[in-house]
Amino acid sequence: MLTSSATLRPQRTERVIAAGRLLLAIFLVLAVELDPESSDRQAAVLELLSVGYLAYAGSMFVVAWSRRTTAHFTPIATHLVDMGVFSLLMHVTEGRTSPFFIYFVFAVVCGTLRWHGRGALLTGAAALCLYAVVAMASPVLLPVRDDFDQTRLLTRCTQLGVITLLLAYFGSYQQRLQTEIASLAAWPRRLPASDADALREVLTSASTILRAPRLVVLWQESEEPSLRVAVTGADRIDISREPPDRSVVAAPLQRSSFFCTDVSASRPYVVQRVPGGFASWRGMPVDPAFSEQHGIRSVLALKLATEDIEGYLFALDRVPLSIDDLLVGDIVGRLVAGALEQQTLVLQLRERAAGEERLRLARDLHDGVLQALTALGLQAARIRAVITRDPAEAERRITVLEDTVTTELRGLREMLEDLHPGRRTDGRVEDPTGALRNVLAHLGRRWDVAIHERLARDMPRLPRALVHDICRMAEEAVGNAIRHGGAKEVTVAFDRADGGVRLMIDYRGRGFATFAGRHDLKSLDRLQAGPRTLKERVAARGGDLIIESDIAGACLEIVIGGMETRRDAL
Repeated sequence: MLTSSATLRPQRTERVIAAGRLLLAIFLVLAVELDPESSDRQAAVLELLSVGYLAYAGSMFVVAWSRRTTAHFTPIATHLVDMGVFSLLMHVTEGRTSPFFIYFVFAVVCGTLRWHGRGALLTGAAALCLYAVVAMASPVLLPVRDDFDQTRLLTRCTQLGVITLLLAYFGSYQQRLQTEIASLAAWPRRLPASDADALREVLTSASTILRAPRLVVLWQESEEPSLRVAVTGADRIDISREPPDRSVVAAPLQRSSFFCTDVSASRPYVVQRVPGGFASWRGMPVDPAFSEQHGIRSVLALKLATEDIEGYLFALDRVPLSIDDLLVGDIVGRLVAGALEQQTLVLQLRERAAGEERLRLARDLHDGVLQALTALGLQAARIRAVITRDPAEAERRITVLEDTVTTELRGLREMLEDLHPGRRTDGRVEDPTGALRNVLAHLGRRWDVAIHERLARDMPRLPRALVHDICRMAEEAVGNAIRHGGAKEVTVAFDRADGGVRLMIDYRGRGFATFAGRHDLKSLDRLQAGPRTLKERVAARGGDLIIESDIAGACLEIVIGGMETRRDAL
């Protein structure tokens, strides 16, 4: 167990221990050299032992400070060597009265640094046993003064025991902090897409950090009227909704985190986190019905509060509880609240994205399919009018009708493919002039009108989505000019403008009936005039729509700027 723990110990610990061992070895040599009372034989043994230990300590110091890692067996091997040397040193220096008793304390400290509380306990127990053996064996094996007071033996054992217990507590506390920090560092950085899976992962991590077998979370979102409840336990999670007016926490505790070790007491003792410290309170911390419902014996209640989330995280059946648990719990509470708020924002973004996608689809259907169906109806009426008196013209119009149907089916398939999950078109670019020319040629055949093109030839390649919108804008503007403006000829221009592009549609016929003169997008919105779908599409692109209308026709200018353009495909 000690060896496996040593593999995780940082190299810095071994360097500190190596430095302390070298310092002890140096003082040991000095103490032996300055001791005038040792016998010749004892002095020779001590000198050999001290010099050998100094050489060993020096070599281990060099090894520890010259290497970046330590083999997993090195710590326990050096620990056993130290314990053996310290026992031998006490044996040859009057045993029970040896001044080098403090070296055993150094060994217990090393055990604490290496293996935390368990290392301190095992090393302290071993040191006590070795000291007792040496203390009993030294008077028999060595000619020392037998004036040792039994009280000194008991005092030294007591000192070593107390030091061991204190260091064991310190080591366990340090290990617990390291474990909690490691658990906090392992908090999930990316949550699953599903709300239930994300909540399960968050609460599982919170349960691990808080070491609580059961968790109950109650929270309310700012835009959600109901109270959401999640209960964990037995490898499952239950999520439900309750009325928002349910009060679970006692009024004096509703603004802070707290814990109570015995909720069933007549007057439960509660420790509350307050600004600047902690405070105690007597009373029932949670609603009795809530306590009975979840079988609460002890509770660590953590306040959840963000801009959009408010509630409590209850860690149940966790004993014992301390102020440290409250401090760590507050960190966990902030992480849980942040995760809940993140999921709320993700849901809002999904709903917003779905709404925008529905709006985009509605525009495409309006500008594409509806316009095409209107044109097909007009063509069918014209075919009926000429089918008996001019079969050749009827045949031509039927060919145009078939071409329109084929083109619209192809466009509808492309639209459906773009809606397919996983289809990515953001990085694709396209020649806007070529795409616009194809659309205008198709519009001319569809509506049986003359469309004059003034399309710039040096236009850079643009994102496919932008080209799609430009073509749809042109399609709606031309269709409106023909259907509502009575245009027989339409002029379409397309060129660069102020770091972006400009699309112009000019026709003669009838202008807009609801307004006259020159108006931009803001003015049209104030007047609640102009083509609604076209205005929405331009606004979504951050562009501007300028319409100049009179009784003889209209000119529409669409400017979309501020985007990066490229001449070559990505």
